[in-house]
Amino acid sequence: MMNKCWLTLLCFIGLVLSPVAFGWNDSDKDGVPDIKDACPHTPMGVLVDASGCDKSRLFKPICLITSDDKVYPETCIQATELALNFEFAKTEILYSQWPVLAQIKQFLQLNDVKLCLIGHTDSVGSVEANLLLSEVRAKTVMGILVDDYGFDPERFIVRGMGTRSPLSTNDTPVGRALNRRVNFVVLDLNCVNPDICLGNF
Repeated sequence: MMNKCWLTLLCFIGLVLSPVAFGWNDSDKDGVPDIKDACPHTPMGVLVDASGCDKSRLFKPICLITSDDKVYPETCIQATELALNFEFAKTEILYSQWPVLAQIKQFLQLNDVKLCLIGHTDSVGSVEANLLLSEVRAKTVMGILVDDYGFDPERFIVRGMGTRSPLSTNDTPVGRALNRRVNFVVLDLNCVNPDICLGNF
């Protein structure tokens, strides 16, 4: 009877401490939990970094627009089209978008700059609700960059644009999907007042 009780207790403890119970699902079995995996479909056996991406894979350097409408780094010719997209009325980061975060992580590691995270929505819903939604999306991205990737929160400025700056038409599902996004702007190195510097964003 005593052995049976111990066995039951051990099974219970094993269940409670299991990765599933803690939300540590690891779909591609690379040792990085899905929730923090920037490359969630890595082939079996590939060595990955802390972001869950192939160690041998080097992301192509990205170039971001600056608050004074230039491109950074200065060696760049044109800005990289890079944004995080969201599902309708959602603020959670989709697994498909984590590689974008991995690129931003690499950019921040290579460049000592401040980033403005600018949230956007489609045109469905009220102006007030969309303005709040866009800001929460940007804050969600900042939370990952700070809490998961370890960057100083002082390196980020959050802005919510709501529906004011659509990337595409809001008349089609595809266009609305493109508009639900967070994009990244490098704060001008000479900027003193971010509110003024980001006036056009």
